[in-house]
Amino acid sequence: RRQRSSSQRRSLLARASSADGKRPLPEVLRRVGLQGLLFGAASLGDAQPSHAQGSGGSGASSAAVFDLRGRTACVTGASRGIGKGVAVGLGELGATVFVTGRRKDALAQTAELVTKAGGRGVPVLCDHSEDAQVQQAFAEIAKETSGKLDILVNNAFQDPALRDKKTDALLEKGAKFYELPLQVWDDVHRVGLRSHYTASYYAAPLMINSVAPGWRPLLCVTSAPAAVTYYYAAAYGVAKAGSDRLVRDLQVELGPLGIDCVSVWPGVVYTETVQRLYETGDTLRINRVTGGADPEEVCESPLLTGRVIGSLAADPAKRLPPYVSPDGLSGRICVVAEGAEAFGLRDGGAPGTVAVDLWGRDRRPAPSIRSLAYLGPAFIRDKLPENLKWLAARDGPLARRDIKVPFDVMAQDPRTEDPRKQDFVQIASKVNLQKA
Repeated sequence: RRQRSSSQRRSLLARASSADGKRPLPEVLRRVGLQGLLFGAASLGDAQPSHAQGSGGSGASSAAVFDLRGRTACVTGASRGIGKGVAVGLGELGATVFVTGRRKDALAQTAELVTKAGGRGVPVLCDHSEDAQVQQAFAEIAKETSGKLDILVNNAFQDPALRDKKTDALLEKGAKFYELPLQVWDDVHRVGLRSHYTASYYAAPLMINSVAPGWRPLLCVTSAPAAVTYYYAAAYGVAKAGSDRLVRDLQVELGPLGIDCVSVWPGVVYTETVQRLYETGDTLRINRVTGGADPEEVCESPLLTGRVIGSLAADPAKRLPPYVSPDGLSGRICVVAEGAEAFGLRDGGAPGTVAVDLWGRDRRPAPSIRSLAYLGPAFIRDKLPENLKWLAARDGPLARRDIKVPFDVMAQDPRTEDPRKQDFVQIASKVNLQKA
């Protein structure tokens, strides 16, 4: 199927999300073949128009000029989706980025985009389910970098829905863990939690070699709020909880050696999978991704995750609270939407850049899906009497970016029966949204 142009995709987004003027409330925010449906956070205040960065003219930030020239990075699972966006985001800041994955042509394309954005992209073929290939990949990187690595982004992930159509159909129906193949557990843990551990294992010696006065290497994992609240399958939640715990424990071991570890939570991400939903006109799934809201208003690009990680990498001072959650059961987390607002970052790109061609115009980042700006129009509004719906309409008092569901509330899952029948009004009541 021929891919649509950026303008065609944006037009299709608008049509698909507002087909008959009504946006049905989804049964539950659960898995629809996407890794990037995540709870983010946002803060008050808009960022200013961006300035060009590097030779790619990214328009990544107006608050400061970050620079990763001379730094080396490895992004696992970078042939598409969030990994691809992270690689390009690091390239905008001038980094040399080694991109790993199984698909040779797709990796070469990502590497080329990194170079066009202002960095240097280097493809490294690697199946992250095979330890020997991971070991060889980092051996190749070591040869290119004199045994050093400044940034590692663990992103490789095996989506069970993409691997098997029958599993995808079961997940779409909301199948419970005992109705799914046992392979689902192996998928999200082998290329996911275990591959994060394995890549960190082989990268750690190179990162230790990179420690220097004024510079602390950065190890990141792309995770999800499924670590603290139910998403779509028990196996997925356990894998994400394990990923966040891995980050906290790696910080204990690597922190004293001069390496910082952060778990990064993207928001509702517009990936290639989402694009396929629009091109096939799958309105039902689109609404389940966006909560029935206009995709133009709630989706962020994969590139935004890369820009936030780039900011964290360029300035070690940003790897501390309030940019990263304080130590505890939900510690060492940086929510992409929150980080983007705090760092003055923009989504999309200026005309003529790699960013605009792939991810659209320069714009303010979308609100967090744990903020009222998302929950109000998408969920709370439908539960209000007709004469009060304006309260949760866009820009209404129950649609504010600065009010967010806390991490501990996210962990207090209100569902007592079938998770497919979750009612977000129960969450709203826990943070006194109904009294606002």
